[in-house]
Amino acid sequence: MNYQKLVEFSESLYALAGSSQDLFGREIEQFKRMNAIDEPQQLAQSFQVLQDQNRLMNIGIVGRVKAGKSSLLNALIFDGEPILPKAATPMTAALTTITWGEVFHAKVEFYSEADIKSIKFKSDQYEQRLATRKDACLEELVKRRSAQTPGTPIDMQQLTQMAEKRALTELQREEGLFAANDQFKRMTASGINSKTLQSQSEISASNPKELAQRLHDYVGANGTYMPFTKTVHVFMPLEELRDICIIDTPGMNDPVQSREERTVELLKTCDVVFIVSPAGQFLNEQDLEVMGRITKKEGIQKLVLVASQIDTQLYGSEKRARLSDAVEAIRTQLSARAQSTLSDMKQSSPEVGSVFDKLISSVHHNLLHSSGLCHSLNRRLDAPESWDSNEQVTWENLSIDYPDYFSRDNRELTLGSLESLANIHAVEAVLAEVRTEKAKITTDIINNRLATKQKSLDEFKQYIIMLAKNQVLQIKSTNVGELNEQLASLESKRLDLALELDGSFKFTMDDYRQNLREGMRKKASQLLRETKLAIDDAEGSYSHTYTVDNDGALGWLARKLGVGGTTEKTEVRAKIISSQVVSTLKDYMTDVQDELSATVSHSHQGLNEALARALTPKIRGVLEHDANPQMIKLAILSIIQSIPKDDFDLDIPLPDDLKSKGTLKGYEAEQFKDAADDFVGSLGSKVKTKISSFLKQVERNTPGTISGTFVDEVQHRINVLKAQVDNAAQTIDRLERMIRKAEEVTL
Repeated sequence: MNYQKLVEFSESLYALAGSSQDLFGREIEQFKRMNAIDEPQQLAQSFQVLQDQNRLMNIGIVGRVKAGKSSLLNALIFDGEPILPKAATPMTAALTTITWGEVFHAKVEFYSEADIKSIKFKSDQYEQRLATRKDACLEELVKRRSAQTPGTPIDMQQLTQMAEKRALTELQREEGLFAANDQFKRMTASGINSKTLQSQSEISASNPKELAQRLHDYVGANGTYMPFTKTVHVFMPLEELRDICIIDTPGMNDPVQSREERTVELLKTCDVVFIVSPAGQFLNEQDLEVMGRITKKEGIQKLVLVASQIDTQLYGSEKRARLSDAVEAIRTQLSARAQSTLSDMKQSSPEVGSVFDKLISSVHHNLLHSSGLCHSLNRRLDAPESWDSNEQVTWENLSIDYPDYFSRDNRELTLGSLESLANIHAVEAVLAEVRTEKAKITTDIINNRLATKQKSLDEFKQYIIMLAKNQVLQIKSTNVGELNEQLASLESKRLDLALELDGSFKFTMDDYRQNLREGMRKKASQLLRETKLAIDDAEGSYSHTYTVDNDGALGWLARKLGVGGTTEKTEVRAKIISSQVVSTLKDYMTDVQDELSATVSHSHQGLNEALARALTPKIRGVLEHDANPQMIKLAILSIIQSIPKDDFDLDIPLPDDLKSKGTLKGYEAEQFKDAADDFVGSLGSKVKTKISSFLKQVERNTPGTISGTFVDEVQHRINVLKAQVDNAAQTIDRLERMIRKAEEVTL
C-alpha cells in the first residue's frame, strides 16, 4: 500500500468527523488525541520526508532535563568542548537541530504572538490559582491559630508569609503553569518587544566557540533572548555533520504545546533515537512514556539506550578493585533494570511492537554507558586550570577511589581509563551502523508507520460508526414522554440518591485515602532503607601514622643525642566521599518523587474502578427503570472525571551543610557524617509529613457529595436526547447517512 491511499482514507474520515462536531465533537477530539490520529496534511508530510532519497539521516536525542544530553552531544561532535549550553528548566531547553553548513551560523525561531498569548494565559491561570490558594491557606491558618490560642492576638504578617510559602509550594507541582509563569515573567522583565525580534534571528560566527558564546544569549538560562527562543537551527562546517541532522529535544512534556507538536513532528522522521537517561535514575516513568509514545504511535524502529553520567555510580556498593569490573557490574545492574522495566511495559502495552522485543532480547548489547565529564577530562587532562567544579570533584573521586587507573604519574593509562568511561566510540559505532543501514531503516520505518497509522484510522472509523449507531438506537427506543417522566423522577429522587450515593462515595474515598497512605509509606520506607545502605558504603576509614615525643628526661636526652626519644602511633580516622552521599540523597529524593507519584497515579486508576463498582448498583437500585444504563454509565464517568487528580510533591531541600566537597577526612568527615546521619534520621518523618499533607489536600479537593453532580449530568444528557427525539426523523436520517458514508470509506 502506498501512503497516498492512506492519506485519502484519512481525509475522508476527517471530513466525516468534522461534519458531526455538534453531535460527538468532544468524544471524537479525545479519541484523536489519545490515539495519535494525525491530520491528513501532517500524515502526508511525514511520509514525503522519509521517501526523499537525498534526505539527511535524522538522529533524535531524547531525555529529561539534566539527563546529560548536552554533555553527550558536546563529546560526540565538539570533542568535549562545552559548545551547547546546558538547560536549567524545561522552558530554557529550546528545541535544537544541528547539521552541516558552509559556515558557522544559526537560525532562531522565536515564539509567535499566538505562543506568547498561550504562555500569558497559562501564567495568568497560575497567578489566579496562587491567589486563591493563598487566601484559603491564610484562612485555614487563622482558624487553627485561633483554636490553639484563643484570645491571644494573631500575628497576621507571620501567618500571611506562611500561607504564601505553602501556596507557592503546592502550586509549583503544576509544572506547566509554573513554568509558563516563570517564562512570562522573564519575557516581561527582559524589556524586549517581541515584534522586533526578527532582526535577531540570524547568528554568525567564525568558529564553534564563538558560536557557543553567541548561543548563550538565546538558550542560556539567563540569556537576553532566552525567554522568547522556541527553536534553534545550528549549522557548522564539520565533517561529522556532513550527512546527518541531530534533533536535540526539550522533552515530551513540554509546557509550550506548539513546541511539543514540533518536537513530535521532527521525531517522526528519525532513523534512530537515543534515549539518554542518568545511570543513577535509569529509565524512570518519564523515559518510558517517551519510548512508548514514539514506538507504538510514530513507528520509530531503532532505539538506543544511553546510561549517562556513569561515573557517579562507581563508588559505594559498586566499587571494585578493577575499573573494568566496576563498569561491568553497573552495566549488568542497568541491563537487568531495563529488561525488567521494558518487559513489564511490553506486557501492559503490546502495541509498542517489535522494537521493544529487539531491545529486551539483547538489552546488554543495546545499552551504552557514557560520561560527558570523563570525555572532557580526557581531552583537557593537561589543563586542570580549565576544569569546572564538577570536573574537579569527579577527578578527585576517581583518583582517590581508583588510584591505579587515574594518576598524573601514568598519563596514558589515565587517558585510556577516562576514554573507557566516556565510551563515545561506542556511540559513534552505532551512528556508523545506522549510516550503512539507512535505506533498510527507512523502509522499515515506512512499512511500520503505514501499518500503525492504518490500524489507528481503522479504529477511528469504527469508533465513528459505533457512536452513530448507539445514538440511533437510543433515539428509536425513547420517546419524549418517557424522557419527561425520567426528568421528573430524577428530581423527586434527589434525596434518595443523596442518601445512597453520598455515603457510599465518602466510604470509598476514605478507603482510597487509607490504602494510598499505607502504599506510599511502605514504598518510602523501602527506599529509605536502600538509601541508608548506600550512604554506609560511602563511609570508610584510613590509617594515620604520626610521631609523638616520649615523656621524661630520658626521652628528652634521647632526642638531643638523635637516638630516639619518640614513638610512632597509628590511629584510624574517618573518611567519607561527600559527593557520593549527596548523589545518593538526591537520588533518594528523585526516586521517592517518581515512585510515590506513580503510586498516586495507579491508585487513582483503581479509584475510578472502585467508584464505578460502588455507585452503579446504588443508582440502579434507586432509579430502577427511570434512566437507561448508558446514561448512568456516562454520568458516572463524568462524576469520576470531576474528581481532581492531585500530584504529589516531595520538595525537601538538602541542608546547606550537605553540599558536595569531595572526599573528606578526619574531623571534616566526622562533621559531614553527623550532618548526613541527622538528615537521614529525620527523612522518614519528613516524608510521612509530606504524605499526610498531600492526603489532606486530596481530602480538601474532593467534593463532599456527588449526588447533585450525578443528577445534573443525567438531566443534561436527557435534555440533549429529548431535543434529538423531538426531531427524530431528521436526526436519525443524518446519523444513518453518516454510518453509510463511514462504511463506504475504505482503503
